[in-house]
Amino acid sequence: MPLNFRSVSTVIKKCLGRSQRAGGRQETLRSEGENHSMRILECLPRPFALGAALLFCCGPAFGQSAASTPPPLGLIEALQSTLANQPALRIQQQQVVSSKALHRQASGPFDTVITSTLSQTRTNNPLTVFDQEQAALLGIVTNNQAVNLTTLDVGASKEYRDGITVSPNLYNTRTTDNIYDLGGVNLTTLAIEVNIPLLRGRGRSVVAAQEAAAGIEVDATLLDLNQTISALLTNTASSYWNAVGAAQNLKVAQDSENRGKVYVDNVQTLINAGRVPEAEIHQVNANLATRSAARIAAEQNLLAARQQLALAMGISTDQMAGVGIPSEDFPRDDAQVLAALNSRSIDDFYNSALENRADYLASKKREAEEKTLVVPARNGLLPQLSLNLSTGYSSLDEGTGVGNFFSAPGRAPRGPDLGVGVTYQFPPSNNAAYGALMLAQSNVRQAELHTLQTSESIMAAVVTAVGGVRNAALQLQRTRDAVTASQAALDGEREKYRLGVGQLVDVLTIEDRLTVAQQTYVNAQIGYALALAQLRFATGSIIAPDQTVQSVDRDVFFTVPAPAAAAKKP
Repeated sequence: MPLNFRSVSTVIKKCLGRSQRAGGRQETLRSEGENHSMRILECLPRPFALGAALLFCCGPAFGQSAASTPPPLGLIEALQSTLANQPALRIQQQQVVSSKALHRQASGPFDTVITSTLSQTRTNNPLTVFDQEQAALLGIVTNNQAVNLTTLDVGASKEYRDGITVSPNLYNTRTTDNIYDLGGVNLTTLAIEVNIPLLRGRGRSVVAAQEAAAGIEVDATLLDLNQTISALLTNTASSYWNAVGAAQNLKVAQDSENRGKVYVDNVQTLINAGRVPEAEIHQVNANLATRSAARIAAEQNLLAARQQLALAMGISTDQMAGVGIPSEDFPRDDAQVLAALNSRSIDDFYNSALENRADYLASKKREAEEKTLVVPARNGLLPQLSLNLSTGYSSLDEGTGVGNFFSAPGRAPRGPDLGVGVTYQFPPSNNAAYGALMLAQSNVRQAELHTLQTSESIMAAVVTAVGGVRNAALQLQRTRDAVTASQAALDGEREKYRLGVGQLVDVLTIEDRLTVAQQTYVNAQIGYALALAQLRFATGSIIAPDQTVQSVDRDVFFTVPAPAAAAKKP
């Protein structure tokens, strides 16, 4: 059957009717827009008109099937995602690996080094006439001496952390020639040399200072890692509470818009009944448009807050759109919070922060690291005075066999050989040593100043955070009272308007005040939750600063930190 425009428009109207009854559309199709669509379809060929009609009808269904609601997101899931996925955390973990690598490199000078050399050489030395005549007396007619030399040299060297160096060495040679050593001579020399520094380079605190400093740096980078974890968890919690607040502000905006729609319907009913002037509809329509714009802005704010939360959680780019709506409610501002704050002094919070803040502990570690390096720098001013001791023995075996070569160390040993020596070295100006000491002392001073600066920053953060929680709790109580009073005022104004003694503009004004009070209350809840998170971060009470594997407790972002003594109780 041929499809005409009238049948197409009938299909569209039926589809629109079903869509509106099912609640699939939020906006009512205006008559002008519908007529415009019909005029467009009239201009299309019949097959295209049919396709356009089907697309027009089925488009909303396609959109509904493609959209999926992500599951609600709890605070603990967000925090765990941060620990598992945050790239900034991975970067700091690699910094720990780098510090461990440098520590291992600093241990390299104390490794035992083994060397070995096996060589074979042949040398042809021309003989003088006299040497040829001497060789002829031995029955050897030749004009050159062919010398074969086989050498096996095995040695080791070990420097101990107190500065003493031990170097054993085994030197084994075999010499044969065509005149004097036809049978081969195997000579072995076993020697042990010991070098003992007496001034410069003596003692573990001097020789192993670089290794010790590198080990301290490993501990400092672990503390840096824990400080990074604490900061990232604080950022995630803050982003989570901002998303919670954005969702609640959207709910406030939606409720306000729905009330605006009710006002429009009621005023239109009163106009139809002739009880109010027709001009009243413009006021409520303008009010509804303003509230709808506020609702749209609130939706955008929620979208931005969810994406910021996804970034804080370390979610990959292809999964950011699937971050769910936060399901947690804000922390409660009960009387226990203010009681806990009032029961502790600022110094108590500050001392707890110095015990638990990983950045302060890392700064103290680096201060100790720089002090460790001052010792060898000061030792470098001393002259180089070393005692050299050596001992060993030599043995000999004759023969050209393989066994003769390797059995020489145990054949007819002679010795022991003994040697004693003293080495002295000292540059008169010694500029390099003085410069190294000045640099080391400057580094120590910088580290001390950095520690002082960190402690001052912590003190300022603690004072601000404690005051922030206290003021946020008080503000939350006042804004809650404001919502209650605004709601009562609105109920009274509505009753006055219903009785005919009030004005519509007064109802809308009080209504707007209620919306502002509700939004202010939500923002106060956000501020209180953020203040708790900042107090936890300022006092270093989110995670343990000295653990290599971290876990997080959800409850830390709902309460104030306990005193240090109470926190240590099992």
